[in-house]
Amino acid sequence: MENYNKAIMDYLSTYPDIKTFPFFNFSTESIGNTSIATNYGATWVKRYQRNHGVKAYDFAIIYMGKQDSGTSDINANEMFNAEKFMLWIEEQNKNKNFPVFDGAKVLSIENLQNQPNFAGVSEAGNVAKYMMQIRVLYYV
Repeated sequence: MENYNKAIMDYLSTYPDIKTFPFFNFSTESIGNTSIATNYGATWVKRYQRNHGVKAYDFAIIYMGKQDSGTSDINANEMFNAEKFMLWIEEQNKNKNFPVFDGAKVLSIENLQNQPNFAGVSEAGNVAKYMMQIRVLYYV
């Protein structure tokens, strides 16, 4: 079995605006941190004989940004930072720049939503959590 989790970490580390090495299935409330959170994965999309076909590897990106309870534009700017990541994913898919899955052929990487989710605020009220769902389709 190949380590697709590591392949995703390596791939997302190439995002030009990433501020820290991406955490994996762990998140902190520090501004600028990015985390990868796995969903139930390796599900069959199309299954052919002899265990060949198309599978999906789904995951979420969690981005921690500044939070302002006032009337500044900080929240809008942080949402835009998360949206820029989604635009990067779209560009990578269009250019067929995919993660490398040993033993499989990656077919696509795509956003599963049209904008990030606002997923909460830290207890102190100064850090916001934004979350985006992504899918990698691959042939085995």
